[in-house]
Amino acid sequence: MNKYFKAISTNLIFMIVNIISFLVLTPLAIHSMGDEFYGLWSILYSVMLFSNIGTLGISSIVNKFAAEASIESSEKHNYDIINSAFSIILPMAIITTVILWLASGLIAKNMNVSLLMQNQFRNAIRICAIGIVFQFLAQIPQGFFLSQYRNNIVRSMDFIANIFPWIGAILISIVQKNLMWIALWFGTVQLFIIVIYTFSIRNHLHGNILPKLFTIRRIINFSFYMFIESIAISIFQQLDKVIVGFILGPSLAGVYSVGTSVGLRMSIIVGQVTEVMIPYASLKNSIGDNETLFSIFRKMSQYISLMVAAIGSFLIIWMHEILTIWISPDYAEKYYLIFSILILAYGILSLCRPAHQTLQGIGQVRFSSMLYLFSSILMLTGVYVFSSMFEFYGAALANILMIFLLGMNLRTYLLFDRRMIWKEIITDQSLGVMLPIITCAFVLLSPSLIVKVCFTLILIIWLVIIFLRDSFAKAQILKMFKNITQGIIE
Repeated sequence: MNKYFKAISTNLIFMIVNIISFLVLTPLAIHSMGDEFYGLWSILYSVMLFSNIGTLGISSIVNKFAAEASIESSEKHNYDIINSAFSIILPMAIITTVILWLASGLIAKNMNVSLLMQNQFRNAIRICAIGIVFQFLAQIPQGFFLSQYRNNIVRSMDFIANIFPWIGAILISIVQKNLMWIALWFGTVQLFIIVIYTFSIRNHLHGNILPKLFTIRRIINFSFYMFIESIAISIFQQLDKVIVGFILGPSLAGVYSVGTSVGLRMSIIVGQVTEVMIPYASLKNSIGDNETLFSIFRKMSQYISLMVAAIGSFLIIWMHEILTIWISPDYAEKYYLIFSILILAYGILSLCRPAHQTLQGIGQVRFSSMLYLFSSILMLTGVYVFSSMFEFYGAALANILMIFLLGMNLRTYLLFDRRMIWKEIITDQSLGVMLPIITCAFVLLSPSLIVKVCFTLILIIWLVIIFLRDSFAKAQILKMFKNITQGIIE
């Protein structure tokens, strides 16, 4: 399991760096850009990320197929996978770029801003559309390196892709609030990433091997449902900000973007741990070792539930204080309940990550993709309806509708254990659902500072006791201390 722990450790290190960067850059962006311009930049960035639906989930597909190929240790098979994926993704990149270019005017016209800013927004989308090609092509080496557990290069490129556009946007805004210059910087970052990826993967490229029709068909058959899932994820994570911008205006869209970004960071933390389940599940399923796979899935689910309970509860309890220090007291007073609701919603969503990536690894993407699409459409409809009825609180509450994604967990238990023992499910999942809900109810009572401190200490002691009662966790902690001690002695 060393390579899996190494991959998880790499993910967690880069996750911590990303979160610190996010915490530093977000208030800088809000103060340097102003509410309206920050809202426009958030919507522009969401449109670019939404365009990733055109990738057909190619990164996860390459990850799965390359992981299976590692059983044969066939470099030739890897050439075939990479070349076949390239032959599919390049036309999709061009099609997406053209669609985005043509739709730019319609999107800009629906922004409730000045004509000058509408023109800037339209031209910025068109400039970013060119960078979409580089963004799409980067998905192939990303998936391949993840299948080889070379997470260091993938996370380094993710860090550049996530943080550098924000750094450039802030610096450009200080000089001049111009969306077109920001869009040009976005394209430059994407070009840099694909150059680095191409250089890193050059030894795995082979010009003499043409893509095989059989492999292309396998990828397309698999990618149909991954495409549906990509649409669903993009609807959930990006299109909701655009709707909030249309209904409530760019300023509140900016606040909503910050809130969902905070919630998403919790899901990202979980994702850094569970991401290895795609190649691991693919490998174990290929050799028929489903008993071990199910055991690891359950253990992973228990740890994720504990993580969600701990992180989610802490953020909900101290959200007012966090926003006060992070952004401003006025901002905290206005929006801390909104942020708490979003944390609750994203915490429940995070519980499905082990099941989601296990299902992807064993090829059960039809169920997960259709459930994701149903949940995302339901949530998006909720954002539109609830925002119109209850304004900002309605938009936040609509995110809780993603609770239907927990159906993936039930599906995974059914696949590996047809009896579906509810006692096991409750044991594995309940802590991550119930504790954040209880914490939300606690915050609504407006507790004093000393009561918050006492409540937090009780939670910490309780969760630590639960963690240390786990024999596997204790064994890993002892092993870690042993390695540290040996390193000091040597």
